[in-house]
Amino acid sequence: MYYYEVIPIGQMVFNGFTYKSDKKLEIGQRVIIDLRGKFLPGLVYKESETTEFDKIKEIAFPLDNKSFLNEKHIKLMEKVSSKFMAPIGEVARLFFPPLSSDIYKLRITPKSSFSPIQKPIFYKQFLKSFDNASKANKQLREYLDSNLIEIELYRKEITKKIDKFVSLKMDLKEMWKFNVSKSAREVINYLSINGETLESDLYSQGILKKGSTVLNTLWKKGIIELSEGFPIYEENTEISLNDEQRQAVEAIKANSDKPHLLYGVTGSGKTEVFFEVARPILENGGKVLLLVPEISLTSELMIRLKKRFANYNAAFYHSGLTSSERVQTWYKAVNGELDLVIGTRSAIFIPMKDLKMIIIDEEHDQSYYQIENVSYDAIDTACFRKDLEDIQLILSSATPRVIDLYKAKANFFYLEKIHTRYFTEMPEVQIVDMKKDEKYNWIFSKKVVENIEISLKKNKKVIVFTPTRGYANYVICSDCGYIFKCDECDVSLTFHKNERKLRCHYCGKESELPNFCPKCGGFKLQTRGFGTERVMAELAKLFPSQPLVRVDRTVIKTFKDLRNTFNFMKEPGKKIVVGTKMITKGLDIQDLDLVVILDADRYFNFPDYNAQESTASLLMQVAGRSGRKEKGKVIIQSFQPENHIYKSLIDHNFDLIAENDLEQRKIYGYPPFVTLFMILVNNPSADKAKAKANEIVEELSKIENQVDIEILGPVVPIISKLRGNYRYQIIIKSKQKNHDFLYSTLKKHFRDIKIYVNPPTTLV
Repeated sequence: MYYYEVIPIGQMVFNGFTYKSDKKLEIGQRVIIDLRGKFLPGLVYKESETTEFDKIKEIAFPLDNKSFLNEKHIKLMEKVSSKFMAPIGEVARLFFPPLSSDIYKLRITPKSSFSPIQKPIFYKQFLKSFDNASKANKQLREYLDSNLIEIELYRKEITKKIDKFVSLKMDLKEMWKFNVSKSAREVINYLSINGETLESDLYSQGILKKGSTVLNTLWKKGIIELSEGFPIYEENTEISLNDEQRQAVEAIKANSDKPHLLYGVTGSGKTEVFFEVARPILENGGKVLLLVPEISLTSELMIRLKKRFANYNAAFYHSGLTSSERVQTWYKAVNGELDLVIGTRSAIFIPMKDLKMIIIDEEHDQSYYQIENVSYDAIDTACFRKDLEDIQLILSSATPRVIDLYKAKANFFYLEKIHTRYFTEMPEVQIVDMKKDEKYNWIFSKKVVENIEISLKKNKKVIVFTPTRGYANYVICSDCGYIFKCDECDVSLTFHKNERKLRCHYCGKESELPNFCPKCGGFKLQTRGFGTERVMAELAKLFPSQPLVRVDRTVIKTFKDLRNTFNFMKEPGKKIVVGTKMITKGLDIQDLDLVVILDADRYFNFPDYNAQESTASLLMQVAGRSGRKEKGKVIIQSFQPENHIYKSLIDHNFDLIAENDLEQRKIYGYPPFVTLFMILVNNPSADKAKAKANEIVEELSKIENQVDIEILGPVVPIISKLRGNYRYQIIIKSKQKNHDFLYSTLKKHFRDIKIYVNPPTTLV
């Protein structure tokens, strides 16, 4: 008999449980275990020699016939759990694809004619015969012990469909003579903008629905060409790099012992640099993982990758895919069938076979830090993988994280800088003083309206950036001052005029705007502030005949919405694009002439240690969308034009901001000079939340002097109530290299608290 410590995958546990097996299992192998009457997936964590327990449960059966994790992956799991103080059961789940896919099913098969189950059925069907899962599992256990049935994993065979390459065959003028459907026009528009692509891309990006006959129809009409495999591209095509790009490539190739921070201004060709570095890795059989912060960027990069590396297999891995699609990609990656994987944050945990390089694009983006569920930093995780698996790591950004610039300065990272744009000059940046300059209306200055008009006359595009969505930031009763707030969250409700809805952008709760004040019964309800919807309405009045596009989470709800909107934006010709942060995610529009930034001041005043860095990064990224082919212009409206960040923006000097921010962080004690722990206490009762927070602070105060920590709080955070829970916040600053001192508190109170380690913001 063999004994193993097994971690229940996806459970809030900090250690494994001892199980036995009559068969030898591999460390890292997935199995099915009975935990408290439920059949759950578990991970064989380590061998156990103990037999001190009278009743040790037996592992029900293996989920996989081998382990997909090696010793280094197990160490990475431990490292992530330790660093981010996360339950190891939840961390283990991150290493595997979704188990909910129909590819996986537990099948119950009769072993005896006396079995009450006469034919094979799936576990989910069996559960339906009982009032609750506990009764069902108890009965199933009895059947198993009596040897009446057996349980096996049923894995549906995945049939490999040959992915066809789709390209336009006919001239655009000729093809529009044909009477084609709306779906066919979408395909033609996509191909005319993006060029040839794979059939699977058209499905994954929502251009076509599965089972559609559109491609076959277009092929019969001679409009498109369908061919198996990729088009023939010249191998080892020489890319024309400038001196700075070439120096960066050579430096990265020559030094692999530390991570490389590729720091180049927007439009400087950083992507071409890491493509060149990836080439020899792929040629020698190595695999490459490329992370991006936003789903929308995966397709754009995939097209470029396929043109550059035509003979290599590449795939997406992100939440926009179906569960089964992610499972397929995961298996291909761990079996070595994929050379390149492009993914968002979660892809950092894929145990890719022969992984030799990780590239993290737009590494400054806060979305690399997971806030919901188990919290972790994908960039720190990539650094752990680099050390454990001896792989190359490249972090790339025009506005790197201040903490990473500090690491480069301290020689923990190599630093490669690119100061000049690849095609053009940096855009001209102008600041409009909203206290003095002439206004067209209360949202736009006269200078902004005039410049939008000039750009449209040149048949160019304009981006108008505003921090928030909706029509108005809040609604107030002018009789009594009542502000409409969310019942579940302590935040004002955003007004969406088109739907006449009040919506909470935190919990999603929405309601109709009433005709009177619920407090005083008054009818004088006024909207205050503005968001994308209001900006669009005002622009429609100013430029009634011009095409307008809105980009925010209200109008873009699915991956298909996102791709269709971005494809429309890239079509040649004048357009006004109004958007929130979504338009800063590496979007490359060739004929973008002008970027307008509204209400930038609001970010400076956030009570957050990271406010200066995140504001400067956001504004520089938005500004950097302008003038990718010809010199563009950026206009920023501000009531605080004297702010030093604007001076840095005009000079395109992020170094100045980083140096100033590091100086302030050193004085006041923030990362990277300390480790910052943020503990959030949540409870439906305000009194219980407060009592729990005080109890935790009291416990930590007893060891405060022994371990050199500073405790701040508990305090009520800016959002005192979220999704029905009252919240208290505790900040701990520590100069300790390890944080074992917090583990006893975490394990004691983990059901009531959430811990974040060096979060990118304290405004969670």
